[in-house]
Amino acid sequence: MSSNPAASNIDPVGFKLVRDVLRSSESIASSDTKRDALLFLSAEFRSGVPNRTALRGSLANRKWSSAMANLELHPRGSAVDRWQDEGGR
Repeated sequence: MSSNPAASNIDPVGFKLVRDVLRSSESIASSDTKRDALLFLSAEFRSGVPNRTALRGSLANRKWSSAMANLELHPRGSAVDRWQDEGGR
């Protein structure tokens, strides 16, 4: 039994499609990132995203929104304030 329930309920054709998209993505390096991408793409496929191109687009949009969320968590103003508090001029 798989410890990954989201990926275990996908048919062989869907699994091959998701695997191909993951292999073609050059920006997925760590095993944690690959696992997260696998779960995301499996859910996207099951919810009706039909082909490689659409799955790649979903993954790219997810990466873009994650990058924007990280930027919003640490606004530049707080970094400048912290720098000034630590003695910066």
